[in-house]
Amino acid sequence: MKASTLKLSLPVIALTAQQSAVSLAIPPFLQDLGFPVVAIGSLISLGPFLALAARIPTGLAYRAARARLLIVLALLIVSLCDFLYTFAAHPVIFALVHSVNGFALGAATTLYLAFFMEALPQDENRHHAMGIYMGCLAVGHSSGSFLAGAIADRFGYPATFQTAAFLALLCAAVLVIFLRRPDSLEHQENRPGPPAFTSLRNSLRAVAEPEMASVVVVALFLNVLHQMGSVFLPLYGLAVGLTLTQIGIIKGLYALCNSIARPLSGFVVNRMGSQKRLCQIGLTIQAVFLMLVPLCSDFGPLLTVFLLLALMRAVVVVSNAISLVQDVDQTRLPRGLTSGIFNAAGDLGNILGPSAGGLIGAVVGVAGLFVFGPLSAVLLFMIVFQGIRLLPRSPVPDVKINLKPPAN
Repeated sequence: MKASTLKLSLPVIALTAQQSAVSLAIPPFLQDLGFPVVAIGSLISLGPFLALAARIPTGLAYRAARARLLIVLALLIVSLCDFLYTFAAHPVIFALVHSVNGFALGAATTLYLAFFMEALPQDENRHHAMGIYMGCLAVGHSSGSFLAGAIADRFGYPATFQTAAFLALLCAAVLVIFLRRPDSLEHQENRPGPPAFTSLRNSLRAVAEPEMASVVVVALFLNVLHQMGSVFLPLYGLAVGLTLTQIGIIKGLYALCNSIARPLSGFVVNRMGSQKRLCQIGLTIQAVFLMLVPLCSDFGPLLTVFLLLALMRAVVVVSNAISLVQDVDQTRLPRGLTSGIFNAAGDLGNILGPSAGGLIGAVVGVAGLFVFGPLSAVLLFMIVFQGIRLLPRSPVPDVKINLKPPAN
């Protein structure tokens, strides 16, 4: 692992920590303002939807020469919105602030992933690099939640939102001050690549490219399973007699295990070789672990199941990220576009997981949800994943992006 790669990964911790801090503080903040539960759910959902809407347009706008500038501008907007949450007591004002924040955050994370993938040194081990990057994501999410909870309890919600705003500014400052434009980007042309994938209308065709489709399907179903377990664990835990403190410990250790396991997963993937095979096996095992939840009515067994889930999720997350870097041909699909599609697939999974889980739970109950939800998801995943083999490669001419300096 090169020092430059580690330096590129570290800003992600601040970026995701502020995201987790805001996500934790918003629901109780709105509840304290007297908003009904239905309104809280509807308002919160605006952020993910706007983040999803930002993914592909932002990916199309990505160019190596202006990447840092665009990321910093997006982070400044995120920081401003985090600060304005304190004053968003009216539903319309909150909806506006939260929507802008969601779009800016979606843009920042899309741009940064593309920047990171292109900035990796040519001789860097992609397995280890993506493991570190995904590990930093998990570290940011877990540390942000712990930090936000402690600050909210002691100083209140305004201080939590101000801390999140500071973290976004910190990430922007690191980009401006400490991260110069990497040498690996110095001689890249800023052409977006093959003409078929340079407009918003035609860019969705890139999802049907076999290599890209595999990454998209894994990211989608990976987050569907994750959200089913994460969102409905509190309901199941309370139903079997666990306390909120015990449920919080399970979720906290789950996040911590994920953050530790992701960097190490790069070594596992490097040894195993086939990223696609690991993704298939890993998703299946995750579904099996979730189906064991109804058999666990005590704290210890339930904690064990979720720690095993965290380990397997880490392996699949890193495997899929490596597939994005190594298997998707950047001479056909520009990095900005692939980053946008990859992140959009995760957003869609985050939306579909709770929605599908809620529908299934309404029919079979919370315990039944943990059986029929994962089973349905993994069966559908296998059908779709196998169907990807039948997709033809797009007849787009292989317009190569020149990665070498022009001859004098």
